[in-house]
Amino acid sequence: MTNELYQDAQRLRELFNLLNDGIIVMDQNRIIVYINPSATRITGWELGDVIPYCLYCQKRTVPQGEERCFLASQLTQSYFESELPTKMGTLVPVGMSRTFLSSTNNAYARNMVITIRDVTIERQTKELESRAQLNQRTLEVQEEERKRISQELHDSISQTLYAINLSLEHLKRHVPSQQTKIEEINKQVKLCSEEVRAMSRNLYPAVLYDLGLTAAIRTLGEQMSSNDRVIEVNIDADWLHDDLNRSAVHVYRIVQESLHNAILHGKASQILVSLSCDRVCFVTIEDNGQGFDTNFIKDTPGYGLKNMKERVSALNGKLNIISSPGHGTKVELQFPNPVIESRETKDDA
Repeated sequence: MTNELYQDAQRLRELFNLLNDGIIVMDQNRIIVYINPSATRITGWELGDVIPYCLYCQKRTVPQGEERCFLASQLTQSYFESELPTKMGTLVPVGMSRTFLSSTNNAYARNMVITIRDVTIERQTKELESRAQLNQRTLEVQEEERKRISQELHDSISQTLYAINLSLEHLKRHVPSQQTKIEEINKQVKLCSEEVRAMSRNLYPAVLYDLGLTAAIRTLGEQMSSNDRVIEVNIDADWLHDDLNRSAVHVYRIVQESLHNAILHGKASQILVSLSCDRVCFVTIEDNGQGFDTNFIKDTPGYGLKNMKERVSALNGKLNIISSPGHGTKVELQFPNPVIESRETKDDA
């Protein structure tokens, strides 16, 4: 070998040694004749070792006369993913591609070159993406079901209660001796009708879809305020979140759940909701209620908190709950501004 060829071979070897992907060259008996450091790091195998078949090849049904190694037998497919046994006895998920090196001395003898890449992180990323998509679809189905039930309450039960109310009015005119009793029944029907309307609004906030998130949160604050409870909503002038997208309903439900918890569990008399937005949107719900030990929700999170966390995940956001007994509660939500994200995505396209 000339000096020039030797130097080329050395440079090629150095290149293979620096690659992040593993390179394994094996002969027809699957004995390693060359392996770079990355391949040894991934599998533990070394020069002279016999490479075992991957998990797929170990289990696959092999037609008569075909090699068990899938990559060696399928000349039209040079890449696939499987789990490769390591020298430590474990399995590592890898993407494998192959080519062949023919021997200069024997035209029928050829070494197989396999390039391997650890796809553990890629698989985890895909799994997280799949979970996020499933989570998003689950939340969408929940909202669709809420809408259906809300419409059922309005179209069926509310109409039935209205018909009962008309019948009671008719009885009042024709059975004067039972006026007091009928009035009492009428009050109960009206109270039930109001509760049904409130349930319908909570299940499907029409104002959110008709007027946007800002109006919906203001309306929510007004509806949940009372003579002994004040809910103040402060919305920054830069709050650009009235467009109806997937994130709007998640923000609304998080605020709704936070207000519900502040009133029902915290017994709060003053609640401040603040919303501001730039590249990142911030939503804060702070109350003067009795507070609680945050370690408790870490150990036994309820359905409401789990639902909030799922919605925060759908927003690609972060949720922080600050509270202590006797000192109120502060819920902090932050998430990327979907308006800016949408614009940047269109610009990149």
